[in-house]
Amino acid sequence: MKNINNNLEDTKEKIQDNKFEFSLFKEEDNIVHKVLRVKRISNSKEEKWKIFEDNKVLWVLDGEKLSLKEKNFLRTVDGMNLLLSQYKKNETTISAIKKEIKKYNNK
Repeated sequence: MKNINNNLEDTKEKIQDNKFEFSLFKEEDNIVHKVLRVKRISNSKEEKWKIFEDNKVLWVLDGEKLSLKEKNFLRTVDGMNLLLSQYKKNETTISAIKKEIKKYNNK
């Protein structure tokens, strides 16, 4: 019974500590960062990858310019990460993307 009472006292102390957590948060320092994401869009005829910032389309990669092996790579998580890193480096040409895919596949 003593063990249960000790646990109750500990939880009461934790709850009292949590009441004042809000005073540690400063609303002025709350910074909203951009959200970048990649979305693959495919239908029966074509396949595209779009990069969004928040909800704006920033860049579209057309799959017709890529080989089947390159498309298969871009369908993976590593491929999506590669597209995001290439966009962040501002290297969005097809040739730059193909070179990076080749580098990644040769590892």
